[in-house]
Amino acid sequence: MLGAAAFFVCASLLGGADAIASGPLPQRPLSTARFDAQADEPTDGRPEVYGGVVGALGLMGLAEPDVTADGTADDGDAPVAVGTTDGDQTSAKPGAGADTSDVSDDDDTDGDASDDDNTDDGAPDDDDDIDDDDTDDDDRWTPDPTTAARLRGRVLSFGEREPLGDARLIFKDGRPSTLVESDGAFSVMLPPGSHEIIVRAPGHRDLPASVQLQPRQDLEVELRLDSELDSDTYRTVVKAERQIALSSTTLRDDEIHKVAGTRGDPLRVINSLPGVGQLAGFLPYVVVRGAAPGNTGYYLDGSRVPILFHVAIGPSVIHPYFIDAVDFYPSGAPVRLGRYTSGMIEARTRPARRDRVHGDVDARLTDAGGLLEIPFDRRKKDPDCKEPTKEERKAKKLRGRQCEREAPRGALTIAGRYSYTAAILSLVQSGARIAYWDYQARIDHSLGPNLDFTAFAFGSYDDLGTKATDDGAGGEIPAQTILRFQFHRIDNRLRQRLRGGGQATYAVVLGLDQSGTAGIGNDEWRVAPRADFRIPVRDNLTLGFGFDQEIQLFRLPELDSADITEDLGLLFSERTVTVTAGYLELLWRKAGVEVRPGIRTDFYVQSGQSPYLPSAQGVTYATGVDPRLLLREQVNPRLVLKQAVGVYHQPPSFPIPIPGIESFGFERGLQRNIQGSFGYELGLFDDRLSLRQEGYLGRLSNLQDYDLASASGDSEIDELEDVISQVTGWTYGLETLLKLDPRLRTFGWIAYTLSRSTRDFQVGGSAPSNWDQRHIANLVLGYKISQKWYFSGRIHYHTGRPWTSPQTGQTTLDALRDNRNNARLPPFFQLDLRIERIWRWPDWQLHAVLDIANSTYSNEVFLCTPATDGDGGALQDGLRQAMFRQAQAQGVAACTAQGFRYIIPSVGLRARW
Repeated sequence: MLGAAAFFVCASLLGGADAIASGPLPQRPLSTARFDAQADEPTDGRPEVYGGVVGALGLMGLAEPDVTADGTADDGDAPVAVGTTDGDQTSAKPGAGADTSDVSDDDDTDGDASDDDNTDDGAPDDDDDIDDDDTDDDDRWTPDPTTAARLRGRVLSFGEREPLGDARLIFKDGRPSTLVESDGAFSVMLPPGSHEIIVRAPGHRDLPASVQLQPRQDLEVELRLDSELDSDTYRTVVKAERQIALSSTTLRDDEIHKVAGTRGDPLRVINSLPGVGQLAGFLPYVVVRGAAPGNTGYYLDGSRVPILFHVAIGPSVIHPYFIDAVDFYPSGAPVRLGRYTSGMIEARTRPARRDRVHGDVDARLTDAGGLLEIPFDRRKKDPDCKEPTKEERKAKKLRGRQCEREAPRGALTIAGRYSYTAAILSLVQSGARIAYWDYQARIDHSLGPNLDFTAFAFGSYDDLGTKATDDGAGGEIPAQTILRFQFHRIDNRLRQRLRGGGQATYAVVLGLDQSGTAGIGNDEWRVAPRADFRIPVRDNLTLGFGFDQEIQLFRLPELDSADITEDLGLLFSERTVTVTAGYLELLWRKAGVEVRPGIRTDFYVQSGQSPYLPSAQGVTYATGVDPRLLLREQVNPRLVLKQAVGVYHQPPSFPIPIPGIESFGFERGLQRNIQGSFGYELGLFDDRLSLRQEGYLGRLSNLQDYDLASASGDSEIDELEDVISQVTGWTYGLETLLKLDPRLRTFGWIAYTLSRSTRDFQVGGSAPSNWDQRHIANLVLGYKISQKWYFSGRIHYHTGRPWTSPQTGQTTLDALRDNRNNARLPPFFQLDLRIERIWRWPDWQLHAVLDIANSTYSNEVFLCTPATDGDGGALQDGLRQAMFRQAQAQGVAACTAQGFRYIIPSVGLRARW
């Protein structure tokens, strides 16, 4: 940095020297300019202008493009406009923009109301002075071509170098403003002399600048704008999706990584939304509207994946900054998504940015990861342009490409994460072993004006077990694998833009899912082609249809088929499952009413070894027909009504999602949920606060649920049916979301779920479901203290799930038969805290994060067993004592709590450039 500063001092002293620049403006030197403005308080200082030797050295390749980037404020918290002479860094073509009459001067195109009035520093709003149709007025501002100078460059965000494609240059003399290109580049011809400019972009501070242009000069600059504290550019967006008649919650933008307790993982934010319960605070499974975790489906860019999280306290299997948005459908999912009876969660990744190379690395207590974005395939604008030879470059001292290039047509994104949790655990618990890793690689490439190709490979690995230990007698206890699973996917996709605004997607997904433990393993190979079409029929009517197929090959590499018992055969068997689906829907909108009727049909065929007679072959069939209807009515600008009704089918599944364990026992039939919902959205206080409520009712049939009836000590588990049973039931409730509109420094919401989930058990009759939680509340609040500090917190509370407590003199089996699920686990309260410190430099940022889940060190109870001594055992805290007194009043046995206290800290550093 000292060297760069010294270089600029010399350059300013020698600024009178001239250099001959190649291109359309050969009379004056190509120059650079630097602009400074404090990030935390505005400045009225005029920027300095540098020319002469700096421009000449840059032209000859001896000066780095960002050579003026140094010399900023002490910790880098200042936006800066830095001159550059690297032609590859901007798409501004030499000589472009000579006729300013071709430049749009409508200041309202960015939707920023602040452009409608004069600026605070006296800049007039060009809408008040410039008439698009007044050609004489436009001609008044056209410079004399014999003396005109060119000002070109790029507008970027400070600290990230993100192109600000919605920025504009406003001239204080009243000439038409200049809109930048999507990549932040601009080029405008101006008369020689002094020009006062304001650079403006929504969500960013205005940057005043002054440039002095000489006749026939070519000046190139980088303008870096700092973000506003009171803007929604970096705010969490938790809102209803504005697709036609969809009932969903969409999470996006940078702040989905900043909710307390999520450890920077956008997918864990779903735990704070209405209708979602948690199996345990440290486990990655969600309970949606009273259904088992295995009834919730996970999608990544439309492709089914078995899990979205690593084991135990692990993060999501996709790098968090690879994810662009997360859609959560508690009900009302579009017909293109299916094969699950409860909620559906779809994570959508973003293609790599193509303006330059971007990177993101982070290191935490438990793991480290990174992401890299690399653009490629920048073709010559002029095919006849020849790059100089090595000798010509040496003779003329040329650096870089000399032929002007188009924007890159392709981009590569690679990401991954590796856990060293085992090394950390060895410090506190030498016997435990937890390991995980994941990877992602994505190529996006434009094959033509209407065709794009994407190849996306991703996968994850998890291992949970114990290390080899000393048995205390000179021997060794070998390492044990409790659970190990992994999955891999390769998603190849073509997107075609059709005439009339339609689009088509063609995809083939190849995959492998593996699960196993000591001596038992299961492999599932997968081939999944699909095609989706969206065709506008009229202005207010769109037709959607598609084809979705999966071929699943189940193999047992670690288990001899002769050793398969009837119990194992239901889950582990060598078989082939083929499911073929077709779907059709209409998307219609008129006069504030939106309607989305659709139907989906899945046809399943399973062939292979019979689970009951392994030596015999069997074929089973199943068909699911899912009609769905979604409605949305705009009653007035503030009130919207929503209704949804539909049928959802799912093949037999394990209550907890495990890779490779699915689609078994079709002779049991398909699981089914017939669900309807009604709700509204209401804007309050000029839409600064929004209220959303939705009531739902669902009829569940043939669901796969767990039943530990025989695990009580009265008898042993003899068959798989002792663990997995088929049940029917009801689920109903009311969900409320009160959300603060994220315009200022604060974002947040209150989510409350009042729900009831019942089952008709084969033993015990109608009773609350094992997954039932009556009350679930979440309070999420985030506050941007300054450009350097960010704080957020989350309060979570839920009542306990039911358990079967024997009454006086009852055995456990008698209790299951006569009073199943008659008591409740203790409620649970959790407080999560997060604080982040940010250091910023012009080209990169450094984040230090402390995230603490369950900072109150609360005890979470997962299971109750009857007290053997009749006095409640070691019940200690107030919540458990209250439950004990309630149990005594009801004449039931007290709870011997099975649970523990925990706290999950996450400390890490993250660098972005």
